[in-house]
Parts: sequence; C-alpha cells; structure tokens
Amino acid sequence: MILHDLFLQLGDLGISNLLDLAIMVFSLFLLALSLIAFKSTGLRKILYAAAAFGLFAVSLFLEYSEESFNWLGDVGFDIASSAVTLGILILFFVAIVKRR
Repeated sequence: MILHDLFLQLGDLGISNLLDLAIMVFSLFLLALSLIAFKSTGLRKILYAAAAFGLFAVSLFLEYSEESFNWLGDVGFDIASSAVTLGILILFFVAIVKRR
C-alpha cells in the first residue's frame, strides 16, 4: 500500500520533472566539485567550467519555472533559454581552449 502511494505521488510529479530535478542537483554538485578543484589547483580554467555547470542549473530552473508559472512568455523564454545555452557553450569552449 505504501509503495502504491509512492508511485501515485511520483506519477503526479512526472518523469520529466524528476529528470530536470536530477540534472539541476547534479549540475550544482559539479559546480561545487569544480570550485573545490579550483581552490586546490588554482587553475582559472576550472572557473569557466564551474560557471558552465552553474548555468546548466539556471537553464533548468528557467525551464521549470516557465512550465509552472509562464513568467517570460514564449518569445522571452526562447531568447533566455538560447542565451543561457550559448553561454554554456562559450564557457566550455574557453575552458578547453584557454591556456593557463
């Protein structure tokens, strides 16, 4: 009976929302791990990767809030989502290409 109730609650939450939540948590974990790595190594390139991981969390938060509250509207959300994705790609590119 308890297991059945758990599945009913998860069904209301939705698989997509669970995956988004898992990605947000994992990207925040990677952000924290990157900051710890930066503190121990001092490599500035790691900060670019850390910022990209943070933007992943922001991106999914925007997506979740847009589905739930429709704050930005369709056009505003599309622009914000594309800008965050571009920022993520640029940060990863700089982290890979930048020399010390």
